[in-house]
Amino acid sequence: MDYKPTDSLKTRPLRAHGPPLGRALIKSAPDDFQVTELPRIQPDGHGEHLLVEIRKRGLTTAEAARRLASFLGVSSRAVSHAGRKDRSAVATQWLSVHQPGSGVLAKPGKIAPGLEILGAFRHSRKLRVGALIGNRFRIRLRAVDVPRVVTDRRLLRIAYHGVPNYFGSQRFGHGGRNVDKALAWQHGELTVRRRDVQGLLLSAVRAECFNRLLRRRVETGTWNRALVGEQMILDGRGSIFAAADETPARLAQRLALQAIHPTGPLPGMGGALVTDEVQTLEQAVLDEIPELTALLIRRRVKAQRRALRLRVNGLAWWWPAVDELVVGFRLPPGAYATTVLSECFELIEPP
Repeated sequence: MDYKPTDSLKTRPLRAHGPPLGRALIKSAPDDFQVTELPRIQPDGHGEHLLVEIRKRGLTTAEAARRLASFLGVSSRAVSHAGRKDRSAVATQWLSVHQPGSGVLAKPGKIAPGLEILGAFRHSRKLRVGALIGNRFRIRLRAVDVPRVVTDRRLLRIAYHGVPNYFGSQRFGHGGRNVDKALAWQHGELTVRRRDVQGLLLSAVRAECFNRLLRRRVETGTWNRALVGEQMILDGRGSIFAAADETPARLAQRLALQAIHPTGPLPGMGGALVTDEVQTLEQAVLDEIPELTALLIRRRVKAQRRALRLRVNGLAWWWPAVDELVVGFRLPPGAYATTVLSECFELIEPP
């Protein structure tokens, strides 16, 4: 079956812990959504790169990088990042700038509308995508129309059991159109020359494939347990191993502790192979979208695996008012805070 643009409407995330308890407003004020990167590396104090810690408001990471490049008088291609952060957030993150020589370090302070430097340090290497331990979130939800005791019960369930690790709507671009754009590019109906834009389109295609498979696992109640032929992943790390390598008792124990998770495909070329029950299930889902998987192979995207379950670390919350809830937690790189909160509420964003 060929992929149809409207198919994405049928693959919205299916909640694992029950229907939404009610509604809540998210990102209704500038400081309501705060995210802080937890870097994997620390500045070593020497070298031809700068590691710059920034705080941005109302800007994408790409826009912040361009403004930083302009301020420092370098090409925007000299600036790199470890992860992308939403425009609709107050985000503290790190950028690296290739700046050989012994120039004066940028001083902390506001350098452009919505952008300030918190610190700048010499470093010997460029910052690479994914060079993060994770991200810490502090999110204020307003107009919560759910009783406190009911919400508390759902949040406790999330803390003990985790949530399905769906890609959030941000992954699919404005209006969720990046998958359709990728297909138009593939068919020669759209010209995409910039490599970073090509990467975003291909990432959306892989996310669509993964979300479809994860939804099927949620439907069958197997998103948080190992099937025959499963490939497992260590929590918060990229190490993959076959479920068959563990004894059933040890596997069940580690799953219950959320120390390991079953995985789903980010399709492409090569990659770890599943077998038996998992292979049959995944092939059935991917056979529904051959055009998407063919696009990834043609573009020589390397296949990977991603955890089906997301552990929500350090989950804590409090109620500043009867209808206001503040939630804090940490997530690994590539995970979405809205995926966590959607297991409680129908999230309403400002127009």
